[in-house]
Amino acid sequence: MKLRVFALAFSVGFIFCFSFAAFFVYRFSGNRGPEPEEETVENVIFLEEDSAVFLLVFENEGKFGPFTLINFDAAAGRIPVFSFSEKAALDYGGVAVSAGALFSSVSPEIFAGTLETNLGIELSGYFIWNREAAEKIVAKAGTFDYVLPKDLYYSSGASYVNLASGVQNMTGKKICDIVTYPDFSEGERCDTLSRMTAAFLNRRLRRFLPESNVYSTLFNYAETDVSAFDKERYAKLMEVLCGSGESLSGHITNDTEKDPNTGLLYFADSTKKRIKKYFG
Repeated sequence: MKLRVFALAFSVGFIFCFSFAAFFVYRFSGNRGPEPEEETVENVIFLEEDSAVFLLVFENEGKFGPFTLINFDAAAGRIPVFSFSEKAALDYGGVAVSAGALFSSVSPEIFAGTLETNLGIELSGYFIWNREAAEKIVAKAGTFDYVLPKDLYYSSGASYVNLASGVQNMTGKKICDIVTYPDFSEGERCDTLSRMTAAFLNRRLRRFLPESNVYSTLFNYAETDVSAFDKERYAKLMEVLCGSGESLSGHITNDTEKDPNTGLLYFADSTKKRIKKYFG
C-alpha cells in the first residue's frame, strides 16, 4: 500500500513539474518575440566629439612660428604632434605665401581656415603661446625629461644658450631657448619641438584636467579662441586619454621640399599623407 501511494505521489509531482517547466519555456522563450540585435561598434557613440585638433602658434618678439598641430584623439587613444616651419608654403587666394607671413597679416581665424583648406583637416581651436606662457605653464605643470640629441651653445648679446646633449630636465625657459636656437635647420627645429611637446604631454597631461591650476594658467597666459563651453567638452577627451596610463603622444615626421627661388618649404607627399592619417 505504501509503495502504491508513493508511486502515485511521484507521478503527480512529475506531471506537475513537467507542465510548469513547459509553460515556463513557452512563456519566456518562444512567445516573447525576436531577440534584440546585438549592439555593434558602429552603433556606439564614444563621445559627443571623440577627437579635437588644436593649432599651437609660437610667438617670439612679434614673429610667429613654428606652428604645431596636436590631436587629442580619444577614440584611437593617441596624441599625435606635428610641427611645421614659419617658412612652410600655404596657398592663400591662389598665391603661395609663408605660414609666418600669412599669420602676421590676417586674423588667427582666417589663418586657421586657410590651414584647414590646405591640409584637409578641421581645427577645434588655436593657442598662441610665448616665452612667458611657456615658463608659467611648465612651472605649474612640472618639469619633464627630454633627451637632447646634441650640444646646443649660442651666445650673442643678451641671448645665451648652453645645453649639453643627453637627458635635460625641461623648464619653460629651456623649451624656448631650444625653439629659438639659431643654428637649427628648419627641419631640426620642427622635429625637436614636436618631440618636446610629445614628451611633455606624456608626462604632464593629467595636470591639464579642469580641476588643476594648470588648466586655468593655460587660458590666462595663452591667447585662444576656445570658449568656456569648449573647455568643458575637450576636457572630457583628456580625461579619457589620461585613463590609459600609457605614453600616448608621439611626433609625426615633417618632410619638406625647399623652393630654391623663394625659400618656401613645401610639404612632401609623404607628409601630406601623414597629416591626413593622424589629423584629417
